[in-house]
Amino acid sequence: MKKRERELECIYSISDLFDLHVPLKSLLKGIIQRLPSAFIYPELAESCIVLDGELYQTGMFEKNKQSLSSNIIVHGNKHGFLSVSYREECPLHDIGPFLEDEQRLLDVITSRLCKVIEKKHVEEALLNSEKRYRMIFDVSPLGIFMDQNGTISHCNRSFLNIFGVSKNDVVGAEIFEFVNDDRLNQLFAGYLESSCPFYENEYSARISGRDIYLKSYYVPLRSKDNIIDGGIGLIADITSNKNSEEELQNQKELLTSTFNALQDLIVVVDREMKIVTSNWKSDMISPPQNEGSHPQMYDCFTHNLMPCDPCPVKDVFSTGNMKEFEHIDSVDNKVRDFRIFPVYDTKGDVIMAVSHIRDITERKETEEALKQSTSELERAYEELKSLDQLKDEFLSNLRHELNTPLTSIKGFSELLYDGTLGSLNDGQMDAIGRVVTKSGKLQNLIDSLLFVSTNQNGTIRYNFEQIELSSLLTNIVNLFFDTIKEKNMHIHTDVDFETCLIDADRTYLPQVFTSLVDNAIKFTSDHGTIHLSAFKEDKEVHVIIEDTGIGISEKDLQNLFQKFYQIDSSSTRNYGGNGLGLYISKVIVENHDGKIWIESEEGKGTKVHVRVPLRQNQFSASSSSPSISCERPLLR
Repeated sequence: MKKRERELECIYSISDLFDLHVPLKSLLKGIIQRLPSAFIYPELAESCIVLDGELYQTGMFEKNKQSLSSNIIVHGNKHGFLSVSYREECPLHDIGPFLEDEQRLLDVITSRLCKVIEKKHVEEALLNSEKRYRMIFDVSPLGIFMDQNGTISHCNRSFLNIFGVSKNDVVGAEIFEFVNDDRLNQLFAGYLESSCPFYENEYSARISGRDIYLKSYYVPLRSKDNIIDGGIGLIADITSNKNSEEELQNQKELLTSTFNALQDLIVVVDREMKIVTSNWKSDMISPPQNEGSHPQMYDCFTHNLMPCDPCPVKDVFSTGNMKEFEHIDSVDNKVRDFRIFPVYDTKGDVIMAVSHIRDITERKETEEALKQSTSELERAYEELKSLDQLKDEFLSNLRHELNTPLTSIKGFSELLYDGTLGSLNDGQMDAIGRVVTKSGKLQNLIDSLLFVSTNQNGTIRYNFEQIELSSLLTNIVNLFFDTIKEKNMHIHTDVDFETCLIDADRTYLPQVFTSLVDNAIKFTSDHGTIHLSAFKEDKEVHVIIEDTGIGISEKDLQNLFQKFYQIDSSSTRNYGGNGLGLYISKVIVENHDGKIWIESEEGKGTKVHVRVPLRQNQFSASSSSPSISCERPLLR
């Protein structure tokens, strides 16, 4: 009897735990503390519970052969077990050291525990579901619940955010304080038929000093007798949507205005060959008589602009490719350009065709005129080429024809001037000296014309050899000594090297510096100054010929190196020249892989730069030898 009393006390004690609805962990700990008292040897009994991998046990529990267990089954699945064990050896009874009644006790407690766990799982699932649905409701646009009188019983956060109020201000208030809907008012007043499933309305409102647009819905909840028991309401802020609609409408109007302002004709055709829309801007097409009608494309076109067979529009629908062609109207003789483009849907099928029609009659006439002008220009060009060729042939023949008598004149005049053919008096010497000078200038002119003709034909041949530049410049300065002395001019030479070797043609390159020094003397007045300098830069030698002459205007600088270019007629009369010197100098310098350019200012002199490459096996750095600077003072 004492044993039975302990079992009943244990069962009642654990049942109290079940009835208290304590947390699961506390319940499990209470069970393992109360359970050992119901066994034969309570002073030796220890208990434990393993549930979902968590262990709850008395202080000295140790599982051994003298133990009793019962599985914890929740919703058909094993989640753990309840076990009792003796920590010392005990006498044997019905089940080892335990009684069969103790096993039944353990099974009863485990069964009750399983039901409690299942109940807690269901409660937890319901609680989570409720939390989830509350969260969904709170963030959803479904904002309010109302009773049969239109009184708000519940609202969510979206509703509160729209009106900027608290929940206490909303619950218990009437819906008409927030919704301006006459039909809804009539519904609650019983004036409307009860067959309407829902009601909606859009209206503007001013909330917190801000104008907004609201859209409200109301779905009544009806009883079996079709009596309104309440309802669900939705209020949404559609201000942004309204603004977007207005913006879209403005864009649509802008596009329509732009579309109608096009001077070309635009026609949109569907698959049935009906005109969907057009800007109707042409005498080629007439707008439909009835508003909203979609006429056939061919009914609107006059002059048979679109032949029916074959039909380019149908080809666009069948092939999906753009079509382009020109058509000449047989009635008004106008030329029109047709371009037909396909329009695809999301599936890639052609659903419409856009025809772009432009009157290109004037353009065609202009093109024909340009073709005719081009043909005339080509004929004129061929004639100019023939004339240019005749000119070259003439210059070449003229050079040969003039060179023969000029050689005799120059040769005999030089013999007379040198006294080889006998002595002459002063007057004769002066006359024959003029003949020698003029014949030399005539020889230079003939040689220049021959160079230009030969260069244009590409037949000039250069013989490059090693040349010492300082000696070349010295010889050229000495060549003009008498002329400089005659004009009472000063010439300064400044060369920062004693030896400077370049690869050049011994005939052509000296002509460059001769021509440049001659120009400096020619365009510098009496008592003027000429400065000739040369120095090494990197792998090149830089020669500068500077004078204090009349200078050159900025507008004439860019044309100086053209053939036969003269600044003006007065310069030709005053200074002479044929306009070929600088052109020939540029050709020769560039054929030596060099560069020539001019800096000048009108009335302040001119500076001519020439740069030519040094000999390849010669260092580009300037020589360490002292520079040579000399001035030729001329006697007055």
